Amino acid sequence: MGMTYVQKVLAKACGKASVAVGDVVEPEVHLAMSHENGALVMNQFAEIFKDTGLEARVWNPDKIAIILDHRVPAESSKTATNKKKIREFVAKQGIKKFHDIRGDEGGICHQILPEYGYVRPGFVVVGTDSHTTSHGALGAFAFGIGATEMASVWTLGKILNVEVPATIKVNVSGKFAPYVEPKDLILYLIGKLTAEGANFKVIEFHGETIKSMPTSGRLVLCNMSVEAGATSGIVPPDE
Repeated sequence: MGMTYVQKVLAKACGKASVAVGDVVEPEVHLAMSHENGALVMNQFAEIFKDTGLEARVWNPDKIAIILDHRVPAESSKTATNKKKIREFVAKQGIKKFHDIRGDEGGICHQILPEYGYVRPGFVVVGTDSHTTSHGALGAFAFGIGATEMASVWTLGKILNVEVPATIKVNVSGKFAPYVEPKDLILYLIGKLTAEGANFKVIEFHGETIKSMPTSGRLVLCNMSVEAGATSGIVPPDE
């Protein structure tokens, strides 16, 4: 049997000829994203190296993106202190994909990644944010993980114990009526699937409506796929 798009992405990231639904794999990560919760990841990351005698260095600073966007401006002294620690960390580690709270470089993390070209088709993208699913719009297998998992990614460059998900294929045809937008489509679909109807699965979008939809609309569909419980939403790449 042929593989789904996500299976192909995972197989390539694992250096395997093929993977099957239900396999547990450890794919290489092309991009690891965090925002303010990067401070918690930093704590877990330091724990990994504790008492090893090794310097705590990330596996590849060019594959880590940190965007300060969730608590702007800082609502407490603790948040302000954590942001200071993040700034010091990215400078020490040489992380260039850092977006501080500045009008010329700042923004929302799920906007920054596509606008700056950080995500490419076929990438495995992880983020400490449930709506990391957004980046499936660019043909990446993108999903949210916890701080401890991210700390291991920063260390190893791989995401551990990933179960290859099954896929729900959604075909959409026709043109939207006036005032109907991609947000209406995904809300309708979530209503059909229910909030847990896509648990541990990927929603893969196809059809003439998707093909003619701009990237901004595809981002909406994939962003909200998690609201149906999906591991990720994805639009296989086209021209």
